[in-house]
Amino acid sequence: LIVTVDCGTAGHEPLAEAARLGVDVVVLDHHGAPDNLPAAVAIVNPNRHDDVSGLGHLCAAGIVFLTLVALTRELRRRGVFRDAPEPDLLAALDLVALATVADLVPLVGLNRAFVRQGLAVMRARRRVGLAALADAARLQSAPEAWHLGFLLGPRINAGGRIGDSALGAKLLLDRDPVTAAVTAAELDRLNAARQEMEKAAVETAIAEAERQLTVEPD
Repeated sequence: LIVTVDCGTAGHEPLAEAARLGVDVVVLDHHGAPDNLPAAVAIVNPNRHDDVSGLGHLCAAGIVFLTLVALTRELRRRGVFRDAPEPDLLAALDLVALATVADLVPLVGLNRAFVRQGLAVMRARRRVGLAALADAARLQSAPEAWHLGFLLGPRINAGGRIGDSALGAKLLLDRDPVTAAVTAAELDRLNAARQEMEKAAVETAIAEAERQLTVEPD
């Protein structure tokens, strides 16, 4: 079983190949959907043409969260949790909030609720990786929505921009404060390097534009 997140709604060829190999695929996505959907076990996407949920403004992480809520409800109905604890899905709202703000989706409706509740979870600092990242970003107050978009999100993305794209996932999964602090420091360093590269690129572009303006026409 393959579960795709943030992609797959228009992946006709890859999903057809998966079907040929006998692999089941569940797509969790929010991107625009084609008229003809690819073959899959399920395509969960509020932007499908036949969807009536009105939740097309959700980011992929929000869709994953609602899918887990529905899955937990079904497992409860089947009695799976009679002898086992249910997963604490509300504890994952810090990640949903971070993804919602970082993906620049509208902070309205359910997105607004995700961010509000997710920030409350984040302020408790129970997720070791996010706590370490907040410290590396020198965040000295309770996190607000703009901190997610301008301090935490860019540092997680920096790994994929100019370093190791697995660093962000590694950090969010880490339960050891020591190793989390090391990973967070590396992401902070990569983010600073990315900022310097972008600054240099802008300065080069400005200098070239100014040079072009001073060139005498033929």
